[in-house]
Amino acid sequence: MAIVNLDRQQGFALIAEMTSMRNLLAYGIRVLRAGAFIETTRDPIMTMLSIGVEKLYKLTLGLAALDHDHKWPSAAEMKAWGHRLVAMHEAVLTELRSRTVDKSLYVCELVAEVEADPVVPPLVEALDTFGRMGRFYYLDQLGGCPQPWVSPDAAWQQIQSAALADPAVAATYSDATADIGNNEAWNRFIGALNERIATAIEQVWIMIAVCGRNHALGETGRAFGFEVHPDAVGRQ
Repeated sequence: MAIVNLDRQQGFALIAEMTSMRNLLAYGIRVLRAGAFIETTRDPIMTMLSIGVEKLYKLTLGLAALDHDHKWPSAAEMKAWGHRLVAMHEAVLTELRSRTVDKSLYVCELVAEVEADPVVPPLVEALDTFGRMGRFYYLDQLGGCPQPWVSPDAAWQQIQSAALADPAVAATYSDATADIGNNEAWNRFIGALNERIATAIEQVWIMIAVCGRNHALGETGRAFGFEVHPDAVGRQ
């Protein structure tokens, strides 16, 4: 695995961080797809995905800087991003958009598809607020200091509303509501809804990995693209 412009210690740190990110995203998406009830899985999903996406975005921005400046950003520069996933998401897309103009149609389409996906913005926003404050939303409310953000429940409902607008998901919802007592129809709807959300976050992950594989993030970014792609997760 080619790692350039990083010393030995930094190289090991990069590998460890990539492994952490890959496993967090893989487990979060796996629980989202397999969980029977969002009431019992939402917080674990949002915890894993908020941390996993933050790591993914910070690694991407770090690799872009490494390619441009030939050095990794300082800890202070990285910490300046905080947990602001919305800002990082926009910065990542800006970097990849400019870095893929000379790449294949497949790579450019991956970036365009993520930018056009209506489920991605509310999903990133929900993970942003959860990562910054939302994980303690009810604890703060309990202590008489309510947060100005929407609750994790409301944030997740916004994600589901965006996913429900997908024609395939909407069709399963129509089937389920046509026969309220049909548990199989409701299970198909919930499965389709969760799959649509899982696909949205997975496509962001794949887009970044494929851009890396195709030299959009420099030489070290190419190794990163192969190491963090969902097909590199292995057995769980």
